Parts: sequence; structure tokens; C-alpha cells
Amino acid sequence: MLSIAAVVAVAGILFASTYSQTQMTASRMNLATQDTDLIQKVREMGGLELQMPSAFAQIPLDQVDTMASQGRHVVDVKLTAQSVDLPIMGGGKYHAMTFSGQVPAPTIRVTQGDIIRMTLDVPSTEPTPHGNDMHASQMTAVPSFGAVKPGESKTYAYIAEVPGTFKYHCSGVNVAAMDQHVLSGMYGLTIVDPLNGYNPLLVEKTKVENGQVALDKQRVSADAKEFVLEYNQLYLNADGSYDQTAMFLHNTTQTVVNGFAFGYVPNADINKLVKGDEKQNIFVA
Repeated sequence: MLSIAAVVAVAGILFASTYSQTQMTASRMNLATQDTDLIQKVREMGGLELQMPSAFAQIPLDQVDTMASQGRHVVDVKLTAQSVDLPIMGGGKYHAMTFSGQVPAPTIRVTQGDIIRMTLDVPSTEPTPHGNDMHASQMTAVPSFGAVKPGESKTYAYIAEVPGTFKYHCSGVNVAAMDQHVLSGMYGLTIVDPLNGYNPLLVEKTKVENGQVALDKQRVSADAKEFVLEYNQLYLNADGSYDQTAMFLHNTTQTVVNGFAFGYVPNADINKLVKGDEKQNIFVA
């Protein structure tokens, strides 16, 4: 049996709170405390819906246009939940759940301080509700956004306050079956570029100077060739449907990168992007 503290930590992960949120919440629970005290602490914290209002960047939808007129840049993101059959290595197919018909989902790129206004449409033909949890929002989408039923649409907005690379994914049906939705393909990236750009990279090597080993520090421009690698695992039954038992047993059917097995292996497009010549390979170990 999991202790209450462990349940809190696990709930933090399932509700897609940030690592620091989960860590801070779990650290408040003392494993040596009696169960009755732990339960009371959980109640005082508001149950297992881990929310830290001070960290939320969500803004009311009716304020978006006003903030835009004051100088904020608004990026509208429209995603459609779509179940499709996709090919996998070996000639088979699997029953994928996707955002906008692709795996991974579309990459979202904004600048720190931008407003992201995200709309999720779930067609009436979808067999299940879906959600959208964007880690760049610094909030949990479950109590704030909730599941979108087939035939409905929901929108929420937030300020991308923190630069970095963040996952976004389906939150299932208010967390229920989230593993199936995410591992079946409903995941993508949000890249938040720093407002003032990227700092030069400090490369530190050594050199011999006057018979002594000394540090050789050089700054390298932040300008760089870019490509996105998104990892995921497929856990499938023989008919290509999701196998939760295999997931719990860590029996991976395939490990995929950018939606297909061995997706990190260079191809002509990537070679040309990075090397300028599709015949010059890039090797990854």
C-alpha cells in the first residue's frame, strides 16, 4: 500500500504539476507521522488536487484582447483531437490518439511573455473526451480546464512566463486513462524562447601556457541549427490497441522518436539541415 505521502507525490505527477510543485508538496508530508495526521494535512491542503495559485499564469479569456492592445503578443493555438490508425515499423498499424492528426503533435513556439490562447476541439465522432495539459502554463489543466466532451470545444489562455522547452499532452478524462491517451500519441512540445534571446554558450577547455595547464574559455554564438526530438513508448496488443498491462510491466512494443522507431537516425532532410549536405551523416550514440 502506498503511504499518503507517496500518493500525494504520485498525484502530483498525474496532475502534471511541475517537478518543483510535486517536490514541495511531497516534502510537506512527514512519513513518520501517524496516518490520521497525514490525512488531516491532506485535507488542509485541499485534497489531492495539487494547485499553487501563486504559480498560475492563467488569465481570463475576456482580458486577452485588452492585454493585446496594451502590447502583449497573442498566439492562437487550435488543436483537434483525432483518433487515427498510423503505421509502425514492421508493416503493422496502431490505433493512435492524436492532436490534429499527427504524432508528435504540432510544435508550438512562442516568446517569453506571449499569451497563448489554446482551443481544443473534440469532434462528435471521437469515442472519448480529451484534455490538454500544457506544462508551459505552470498550471494543472485538470481543475482549470477539464475534459472536453465529444462534439464540444474549450479554450483557455495563459502567459508563457517561463522560458524553456515544455511538454504538452492530453490529460485524459480528468486524468483517468491519461496514460492511454498520451502513450497513444497525444503529446507535443512548446518552446518558449527567452525574451532577450539566448546567451552565448561558454565552452571551457584546457590549454598549455608557459609550461602550465590553464583554462581556455571561449564564448560561442547562440545561433544554431535546430531540430526537435520527442521520445515515446508504444505498448500494443496484437490488434494495435493500447495495452496497459504491458505498460505496467515495461514490455515496450517499440520506442519511437518523433513518432517512428529509430527516428533519431539521420536522414537526408536532417543531414542537409545540419551539415548542408544530405550525404554527410550525423551519428548519434
